[in-house]
Amino acid sequence: MLAGTVLLTGCAEKQEASTSLPTAEPAPTTEALPPLGPADFPVPDEARTKDAAGAEAFLRYWIDLLNRQRAVPTGEAIRALGPECEDCLRIAGNYDDAASAGNRYMGGELSLNDVTAPLIDSNEAMIAFGIRREAVSLVNASGAVLQSRAEPAPNLSSGITLVWSAADRSWLVKGFTLG
Repeated sequence: MLAGTVLLTGCAEKQEASTSLPTAEPAPTTEALPPLGPADFPVPDEARTKDAAGAEAFLRYWIDLLNRQRAVPTGEAIRALGPECEDCLRIAGNYDDAASAGNRYMGGELSLNDVTAPLIDSNEAMIAFGIRREAVSLVNASGAVLQSRAEPAPNLSSGITLVWSAADRSWLVKGFTLG
């Protein structure tokens, strides 16, 4: 009871306001990351850290980018983020070919089912994952189906190898496999 009385009486004492303000130290700044990815869909900052969390965030961004580019379609962003990845260059070429012929993809959305913890070794990260691919068709300008995979693929065993680019301060795709 005595402790409660002491606490209560301490609150009742009159306190004078401070006449000085704390000094304002400028907040530490970090150097801005160089732009990377499409201007309206840049690689997010969380995917640009050289650790397991950054590698996984880059994988998630990459899948979102593939979904986005299929609707555009253009392979430029895929080539820029996977300049030495053969399958990336093949996918980019498919998107470019479709666009130049006036064709478009319908469906084919990719969604991650499960992602293993990234294995990091120096400047490389390897991630195994399962992915669902929805049914997809390549159609011409009049809507006629040119190619089709009518059945969805519920869990394609897939993987990605990323390499750290010090110049871009980001991961880039070195190898990519779906199914």
